[in-house]
Amino acid sequence: MKKSLLMLIASFTLLSYSPVKAETVTKNDLELRDDLIFIMLYPSIQQELKKQYGEIKQNMCGKIIKIKQLPIGSYSFNVTVQVTTFEDAHSPPNDLVTITFSNEKTIEWQAIDFKKRRLKPNEITKCMHPL
Repeated sequence: MKKSLLMLIASFTLLSYSPVKAETVTKNDLELRDDLIFIMLYPSIQQELKKQYGEIKQNMCGKIIKIKQLPIGSYSFNVTVQVTTFEDAHSPPNDLVTITFSNEKTIEWQAIDFKKRRLKPNEITKCMHPL
């Protein structure tokens, strides 16, 4: 009787394991991490947009593109973010802006690279993961 009960519990435990659940939690954790990093960098993003455009630019669809540790094991990073700028009520012209920030030389985040590309009307899509 004890053996049968033990086998039943072991079988139930093995069958109830779901790797999909673990993957979903991990994906959610990564999205939360990226959202937190983006929000922490947002004042620097706004400052760099103002510097490059000469005025504060409204933006949407912010996301983290890449995180690189410099050197591995340190607390220095390069973080690349991407936003889409817009005018008025989400109207064109729209630019796809990519900014790389680094905290390698100072404790403050500094923009080390800025790229912008004008989007064609057919390239503008809805945000995949809105903030």
